[in-house]
Amino acid sequence: MNLRSNVPSIPIEGSISYEDWLKGRRYRRELSKLVAPGIIRRKSSSRDRRLKKLFKGERGLPFTPTEKL
Repeated sequence: MNLRSNVPSIPIEGSISYEDWLKGRRYRRELSKLVAPGIIRRKSSSRDRRLKKLFKGERGLPFTPTEKL
């Protein structure tokens, strides 16, 4: 059995590049679509006031489609 993944992992002694992080993010998002398709975001939160102040009336950053990652 081959347990090696094609997704970059963060080494214990350092960090990964932004490009490697994006590859991993894309992979994690593809896996999450198998479990729960679509955009999952809470409708409300106890931190809404703070979030909306930070993100110009929205609860967070706009969703980026997986194809654009």
